[in-house]
Amino acid sequence: MTRLVKIMVVATSLMVGGCAPTTISPNWGTAYQQMRASQVLNPTAGEQLDPVEGQDGKANTTAMGTYRKAFEKPDAEFQRSIVSTGVQTK
Repeated sequence: MTRLVKIMVVATSLMVGGCAPTTISPNWGTAYQQMRASQVLNPTAGEQLDPVEGQDGKANTTAMGTYRKAFEKPDAEFQRSIVSTGVQTK
């Protein structure tokens, strides 16, 4: 009988504790917003419509090609053993 009373007391305290009012500080989220704002290099970059000058077209083309290749599915060629010993298996 005492075990049932203990279970009832624990269950009641959990239910009452779950109904307790919670208050959030008025500064809640301020650190996150400051961190997010500090990561923006130029917040007005989207408003500037003038073209970027001083960059080489061939270098930009190479950079874009490399960027796009990074998202391609790699070929499934297994030239090394599963154990990373550096020994090639064929």
